[in-house]
Amino acid sequence: MSLRRAELIAVGSELLEPWRTDTNGSYLSRVLGERGIAVRFRTVVGDVMQDIQTAFRVALERADLIVATGGLGPTIDDLTREAVAGLLGLALHEDASVLRRIEERFRRHAQPMPPQNRRQAMVPRGAEVLPNWLGTAPGLLLTTGTVTIVLLPGVPDEMRSITQESVLPRLGAAAERFAYRIIKIAGLTESEVDRRLAEVARHASPTDWTILAAPGQVEIHLRERVPGGRPADAIDRIDGEIARELGLHVFARDEETMEDVVGSLLVVREESLACAESLTGGEIAQRVTRVPGASRYFRGGVVAYTEEAKRAILGVPAATLDAEGSVGPETAGEMARGARRLFGSTWALSATGYAGPEGGGPGQPPGTVFVGLSGPRGEETRELKIPGTRETVRSRAARTALDLLRRAMSETAA
Repeated sequence: MSLRRAELIAVGSELLEPWRTDTNGSYLSRVLGERGIAVRFRTVVGDVMQDIQTAFRVALERADLIVATGGLGPTIDDLTREAVAGLLGLALHEDASVLRRIEERFRRHAQPMPPQNRRQAMVPRGAEVLPNWLGTAPGLLLTTGTVTIVLLPGVPDEMRSITQESVLPRLGAAAERFAYRIIKIAGLTESEVDRRLAEVARHASPTDWTILAAPGQVEIHLRERVPGGRPADAIDRIDGEIARELGLHVFARDEETMEDVVGSLLVVREESLACAESLTGGEIAQRVTRVPGASRYFRGGVVAYTEEAKRAILGVPAATLDAEGSVGPETAGEMARGARRLFGSTWALSATGYAGPEGGGPGQPPGTVFVGLSGPRGEETRELKIPGTRETVRSRAARTALDLLRRAMSETAA
């Protein structure tokens, strides 16, 4: 295929509401760019037949490739296949092989197939079926004139699987492509990162440079246009310069998360982790166990929300609680020590504080947090003043605790 201009269409009325975003579009923009196909437009449209057809009609005028996600489900508001077939004047027919795969999927799960799911076996005449091994709605590929249309399910895992297995291989190699990299930075503000990297940014050309503040971190987004098959030399150079300037503040790249990095370090070092949480309510443990294979290094956690729980379960001395209560550096340190002792782990993290809306009195406003780390070299605590909502305070406290562990392990390795 000779494709250079793409349009993405996200179908779903929920995507027009304030609580949902089109994450599929971000993924597709990247993987298409890596094939040299520039996404020129992204459209979001609700589940209305006329509106969907209008979106495709406009896209046909300005794109070589249209990739639509969503609207291929079994319910009456899933209208994408019908809308496209109607717009192109193509009859829909029931594809027997697709129907068999759907029926077999329900049999494997020991469930009867609802009659509505037969709709997902309806295929526009002339369309190529793209198998969906994770769900019931197959992808569809059509051509009309010089335009290629790809219809994909809106479920992210299913969309990505079909894209990787069936869509990208059909696009072929490009004469040039876009290379991307996201460099993730912890422990510095956006303005401080900007100041420290000003000289690097001035010499970033021909790479596009964007600095963004994300929850609990700062990100440098890099994009470089390179000949197909050639490495992204400029991005590699800039990456190295950023790492030399910021050192341990750089913690991850691209889709890697803080908990991914911490898990990898624990695996390599053959060490283990436990946690004791108060204001975070188990969020540290939740982040750690989000990573596949976390059972190799995570021993367990305790949510000790009251002074009594901190004393009885974690062994925080009564004298410490009498002196500073549930929130303070000594309490955080004792909580981490207690979790390490309780679970027999190499390392333990703790978090205690005031998530808001109330604080702990003078000197301890909402957002006052203490995170603790217990390890082979003893205990370390850090006081934080985190602005924002209750959830922001909890989330940033959990991330900071994990970063404290990451730095301790990295410094020990060095």
